[in-house]
Amino acid sequence: MKKIKMPSTKDINKAVSGATKTVEKTVDKAADTVVNETTKAADKVADTVVDTTKAVVNDVTKAATDGWNYAVALANDTAAVMTSVGNTVAKNTEEAAKQGFDVASTEWKQGSEIAQNLYREGAEAIVKAAEDAYAWADANACRIGLTYALTLGVVSFFTPKPAPADPGTVNSTAASMTWVAWFVSQGGKAATMAQTMTISCSIAYIVSEGLFMIPGVKGQVSKNLVFNVLSNCINTTITNAYLWGTPAGVGIAVGSAISPVVATLICEGVVPRGMSKGPDAKAAEDGIKMAKDALKSLGIS
Repeated sequence: MKKIKMPSTKDINKAVSGATKTVEKTVDKAADTVVNETTKAADKVADTVVDTTKAVVNDVTKAATDGWNYAVALANDTAAVMTSVGNTVAKNTEEAAKQGFDVASTEWKQGSEIAQNLYREGAEAIVKAAEDAYAWADANACRIGLTYALTLGVVSFFTPKPAPADPGTVNSTAASMTWVAWFVSQGGKAATMAQTMTISCSIAYIVSEGLFMIPGVKGQVSKNLVFNVLSNCINTTITNAYLWGTPAGVGIAVGSAISPVVATLICEGVVPRGMSKGPDAKAAEDGIKMAKDALKSLGIS
């Protein structure tokens, strides 16, 4: 099995959420009228509810079917996928620049390149189980709105601040300290991707927990799916010290490499080919435990 070359210590040092009633005037007929009219009104309301429910179900079913067909067609056209991801990366970079990220830096550019390269071998369509779906007009409107929300979320939940209890400080520190501890434990030895999946699951857990605090993410897809996709995506970058070796690097990693993948999943219904498959159960269990231990050490239980 192919071994993955571990980064050097030098690399690490360089890393940087009615019915209306009608009563007749004739007193003798009043009671009968109330009963009759109420019954009619109730029947009308019931019919309206049934008709409305059928319409809603039909609309949702049609939307789901249309969305699935679109995602399948897109996944089968790698060139179209690359174009879509490229557009998402561009919009993501634009929004990040507005929030003060140094998008001209080598680190940001490398993260954006990683996001695009994940799709070069193709994509797969995903059945999205939306619990609280946002009514985007189309994929482009989704891309614009969601990249904006994701960028603000990265600043809030993954960018370190002076305050040690700030969510951005806690999440980025937990992810980077877990990575560094893992790196040290490796002693510079090469590792297979199967062996690095544990630390990838650990970081994926921390990142996915933060992502589901961002409006437009929660309710769009299942957390388990996002965890699976992130675990696999992160595992392709896990030896990059500039992404995961420091709290600042974590913010860059999530902002440049992870956000476009999440936006493409929600807006287009596709993920990099093979990356929806869940990691090995033992790797996931151990990785999540590592993540929780790291968060607990920082006062988050």
